[in-house]
Amino acid sequence: MTQAAEVTGQHGSDRGPARAGAGRGPGRRRRNARGEGARLSEDIVDGALALIEREGCAEAVTLRAVAREVGIAAPSIYPHFPDRDAILLAVVLRIFDELSEAIQRATGAAGPAPAGRLTAGCAAYVAYGLDHPARYGVLFAGKHPSAEGYCEPVQLGPDGRPVLEWGAESFALLVQAIEDCVRAGASASTDPVADATAVWVAMHGMVTLRTALPGFPWPGPDDFIRHVVLSLARVIAP
Repeated sequence: MTQAAEVTGQHGSDRGPARAGAGRGPGRRRRNARGEGARLSEDIVDGALALIEREGCAEAVTLRAVAREVGIAAPSIYPHFPDRDAILLAVVLRIFDELSEAIQRATGAAGPAPAGRLTAGCAAYVAYGLDHPARYGVLFAGKHPSAEGYCEPVQLGPDGRPVLEWGAESFALLVQAIEDCVRAGASASTDPVADATAVWVAMHGMVTLRTALPGFPWPGPDDFIRHVVLSLARVIAP
């Protein structure tokens, strides 16, 4: 994701999916050798993610809590992130990247059929949200003050596509999947952006409602993809 690279580039570019159990608990972290500052930036993001996973919400992220998680003094954070909001911004960008990578892996393994790639990508989106509810919840928990333009009205480009700064890659993958279906004669969509928006709303609704109401007799994700996603994407030859 371009913006993710821009925001984290100042801290180092060796990014990747958060490691399970990134928290280090109490104790002091060894001092970084010269050139390892980028690693500490990543460790700070890992620590914030570990707090979110453990506590279930972004409110758990404070400078002191992150410092304890990583095993450093709180002032050591400032050369890498000026405040808590900057850490949360990096966390959100990391999660959006993870989500896009999950979609790309699923579509890459789905074979050449456009409708199959569409459903595989949507299934991966829903699975990521259900498997990582705390992470997913952070993406849409509210405005992140340090992210200029976040939650502001979305502008349209000259081609009529929304100019998105947040989650752009994952949404673009969905639009592309529907467009591929149209070109293959497998979808009757005349507005892939609008139809992709409807699919996104449906997927987000399933993730959030299913997470909030686990006792409801929800249909299986595969049934949901077939009956809802294919319908909203106007797929006529699945």
